Amino acid sequence: MLSKLLMPSGIAILAILFLQLFATHSPRVPNTVLKDVAYFNFSDSTPSIPVNVKGYKGTTLTKSMNEIHFTSATDNDYYRTDTSNRYCFLYVETRVDEFLNDYAKRVPLNLSIVIDRSGSMEGDKIKYAREAAIYIIEQLKPEDRVSVIAYDDHITLIQASTTVTDKQLLIKKIKAIYPGGSTNLWGGTEKGYEQIKNNFMPGAVNRVLLLSDGLANEGLTDEKAITYKVQQYKDKEGITFSGFGLGLDYNENLMTGMAESGSGNYYFIESAANLAGIFSKELNGLMNVAAQNTVLNIEIPQGVTVEKLYQLPYTHIGNTVQFNLRDLFSQERKGILLYCRIDDRVNQSLTFTSTLSYQATRHYQLETLVNKNIIYPMPDLDKYEFAFNEKVIQQAILNQANENMEKAIAEADQGRYEIAQTISDKNNKYLQQNNHYVTGSPELKKLKGEILSYNAQLVSTDTMTVSDIKRMQKSTKEASYKIRTKKQ
Repeated sequence: MLSKLLMPSGIAILAILFLQLFATHSPRVPNTVLKDVAYFNFSDSTPSIPVNVKGYKGTTLTKSMNEIHFTSATDNDYYRTDTSNRYCFLYVETRVDEFLNDYAKRVPLNLSIVIDRSGSMEGDKIKYAREAAIYIIEQLKPEDRVSVIAYDDHITLIQASTTVTDKQLLIKKIKAIYPGGSTNLWGGTEKGYEQIKNNFMPGAVNRVLLLSDGLANEGLTDEKAITYKVQQYKDKEGITFSGFGLGLDYNENLMTGMAESGSGNYYFIESAANLAGIFSKELNGLMNVAAQNTVLNIEIPQGVTVEKLYQLPYTHIGNTVQFNLRDLFSQERKGILLYCRIDDRVNQSLTFTSTLSYQATRHYQLETLVNKNIIYPMPDLDKYEFAFNEKVIQQAILNQANENMEKAIAEADQGRYEIAQTISDKNNKYLQQNNHYVTGSPELKKLKGEILSYNAQLVSTDTMTVSDIKRMQKSTKEASYKIRTKKQ
């Protein structure tokens, strides 16, 4: 048998078999690759900001339906064909006008109030926490639902999920909450999720409200695991999350991660006296929901690789990136930026299709808005240099500078203040190099102010108290979070 295979015809057969085996076991590279990146990508790669810009004639697409506006654009209507480094940015944004639900017709609320009652909540903290919870109860209507959970190292169901028909009884139970032991943050939060899940209200705003002043030191404490569970409850159960960090000792990285994964809000509350006002802001926002079950899909054309994705948690199937936005509220903006590489072999028009689908609360009908952004091979350099989109470039600078600031914050968290200052100084220079974009963008000007303020504080860390450093870190992280998520 071997002698036959070694004959010329046999060698040919062996060659064919080898090629088939190689083809079977070699990985195939798809035309479109969606890289699995973190929500905050702290890699060393920095997207290139376009240079030699002569004009801003780039196309911006906007579709609107009543108070909902859906906008998308690329940084240029063309892509380079005379270089191997071919990249583009795609920016997609949802924006809601001021929208006030008629109180008599507003979307019902299904809330779970989860209160930290660990020993560190002694004194004014627990007092103001009770008052904030009572304020929420007083604003709810009979058709709303609410549950109340208190936790230390033990989880107590103060009030199982119920309609708000006896406010005085609910208030009496809340007044009986007193501080105790350590902090099983996830245990209390999960109990809140369970109460909503078991009494889920389709068409309502279903949300967990967590108030904590400490670190998770009982039960599940891993940040990534907790954040993942929050996202699963949002994506699979339709339950969102807002976190209220009180004082200077809670884990703001965990709280912001939970808020972003849960499509809700994060608040840094240094003084317990401000609790009622913050809870009022959250509740007023929930009462004015304009769209529910909101999903954004972005279809990536073949031959394009997503190198970096800024902002929101996502999933991807094939060539489509999906963002489960859930609820959209009055005057809310959400922005997503993709940095893409175009394959060297591509020489044709490329279409990015963005689809926003949601249920409008004004008439409870499903609406769909679609934008198709097409970029073409560069006809000549002159046309390319005049076809940029200034707003997209500003968003690219904003997202990268904000990521740079978060790198500095992360270094300062580890006590490496000199490294943090070096990163922050470079970030300031980065904005100075792009100052002509900064001056035309309120968001960039605000971010520049935060970076300069952080720089000034980092210089003085040697003389700052521990509390001062905690305050610096928490306030800067909150500012970064608000800029990144476009919160007002």
